Amino acid sequence: MTEYKMVTVLGKQMSGYALSIWIGCLLGLILFIWQARSRGVKTGAMWLTVLLGIPIGLLCARMYYVLARFSLFQDIGFENFFVAEDEELRAWGAANGAAFWGAAGGVALAALAAGRISKEKTGRILDALAPSAALAIAMSRFGEYSIGEGVGPDVTPESLWFFPVAVVNEWEEWKYALFLLEGLAGLLIFLLLMTAGRKKTNGYRARMFIILYASSQAVFEALRRDNFLRWLFVRVSQVCCAVVLAFLIAFAVFRWMKSSPETRMPRKKLILCCALFLAMVGAVVALEFAVDKSPTLSPGMAYLLETVCCGVMGYACWQIIMDGA
Repeated sequence: MTEYKMVTVLGKQMSGYALSIWIGCLLGLILFIWQARSRGVKTGAMWLTVLLGIPIGLLCARMYYVLARFSLFQDIGFENFFVAEDEELRAWGAANGAAFWGAAGGVALAALAAGRISKEKTGRILDALAPSAALAIAMSRFGEYSIGEGVGPDVTPESLWFFPVAVVNEWEEWKYALFLLEGLAGLLIFLLLMTAGRKKTNGYRARMFIILYASSQAVFEALRRDNFLRWLFVRVSQVCCAVVLAFLIAFAVFRWMKSSPETRMPRKKLILCCALFLAMVGAVVALEFAVDKSPTLSPGMAYLLETVCCGVMGYACWQIIMDGA
């Protein structure tokens, strides 16, 4: 069993990963309050989002995790939904196993409810939340080092057997330090969101965050060689990235249909961008199979092509979601 790097906080032992998650959540909370105030979010809406977002976010993060590892909980019992008896699950800390997409969905629901109750625009609340999400992601990725997660393929050239390029596990295998790259990507998204123009409101930064995170995470998830969430051979996070982007595209197309013909994107460009998105999703799926099955395409080339496809997918999404209507 993996030896987790444990720390003691307030008399309670937790992994460094769990600690990094809680620190990220605390920093995210402080950042959200600051951003909400600076962007003119009503005080009542701000605090209601906090009060609803914490329990709903944790619950949805746990529900997502349990659904993604349904077969595991069938074996260990669904009584472990809230308190895991399994040592490895406990070491993950933060709700004994949780997932970002579930937490994001829960917090978004809390923001929607808070906006409706306090008569505040939900987009304005989500814009204040977006940088907090990116910062929390970065902290959690950096913390994966303490539990041996967030690693990529084997590093074959011995000249690259050093940190921060690679890390070694308990079996003396050197793996690419993917967690570091993901953490830096989270920080980059955070900086881009913080520098986004203040005139961009009504969900602009929230949509920007989802496009940047989902497009990049689809690549990172393909490179993972750890206990990533999966349904058989399907990587759950990759599916979720595509579904969330498709949902935003559908919402943008609905707005396009309601907008004025003089101001909206030309119909041909919209159709082309939608087709491009679907084509890139299909290409990523094909390349995932090609990594293990293709006799001619090397894994390195497959991942390079997958990165290009995810970049083009993100570009198509940006055109539709940010500029389409």
